[in-house]
Amino acid sequence: MTLRIHQLECFIAVAEHGHVTRAAQSLFVTQPALSSQIRALEAELGVALFSRHAKGVDLTPAGEVFLPHVRASLLELEHAVDAARAAATGVHSVVRVGLIVGTQVDVISRVLRAFRQVAPGSRIEFVEYTFDKPSAGLRAGETDVAFVVLPMHEEDLSFMPLEQPGVVATLFDEHPLSNRSSVSISEILDEPWVSTDTPDEICRGYWLAASHRVVPPVVHHRVRTMDKFIQLVAAAEAVGIAPAWVERNYQGRPIRFIPVIDVESPTVALAWREGEDASPAVVHMRGAARAALGSSGDLRPVRHQSAWPAAPHTT
Repeated sequence: MTLRIHQLECFIAVAEHGHVTRAAQSLFVTQPALSSQIRALEAELGVALFSRHAKGVDLTPAGEVFLPHVRASLLELEHAVDAARAAATGVHSVVRVGLIVGTQVDVISRVLRAFRQVAPGSRIEFVEYTFDKPSAGLRAGETDVAFVVLPMHEEDLSFMPLEQPGVVATLFDEHPLSNRSSVSISEILDEPWVSTDTPDEICRGYWLAASHRVVPPVVHHRVRTMDKFIQLVAAAEAVGIAPAWVERNYQGRPIRFIPVIDVESPTVALAWREGEDASPAVVHMRGAARAALGSSGDLRPVRHQSAWPAAPHTT
């Protein structure tokens, strides 16, 4: 059996318009030429796809069954062509990259610079998200890849760890512990805390140090951005913990950033949806990550292994 793409496109056009003349006009071909393509397709299949009447055409039962399969096949063929071209040339028209607001981390900049070398024909479109969207658009289908901060719920996502920046306690500058070179998490557990405003219990539990507590924390504020977090700490409203990079990003504020010696570091990771390992955006961004990290080996995507408990109820 020999089916031509043009024949299938003609079939879809006639099915959508319900009229051969209007379908021919939409394809910029003559009506006799279009009718000839449909007859050839029906002859190849050995079935009638349309029933003709004075006002146009209707799909036969065979045509109704055939139509969704043809649409799906042509769409899959289009995707296959795009993937082949992208794999060969590194060109993927637009790569949507999700970021959490305030995640200004050097390793992310290095990966993005390397990506422009790996896929010079691609255009990166950045989409920023607040703390309440920890997957940075992946679960909503709004981004192709994302830079996220683990731990978080990992269902349906795959990760490539990039960096563990360490953890700091964020204290207002006149706090009793503000002159310390380091602190234990137990030293600040009884204070009022700032919490991330996120539905992800694993993420929220980590940033409230839930695994170190025996009683629920006192949470005075829930925030969706690091700017608001820092503002509240500076006003002596509460304390909290944050990735160590915040010290560089918020220099000059009336805040002290003190290393915490007994809390496992969060992980900055490249993330993508499970099952999309072979997509051009993921392939090229993973290649860029390997180049940026200076590894000649295969950095296999692995899951964050920390089993952080859900956050307790807060007051």
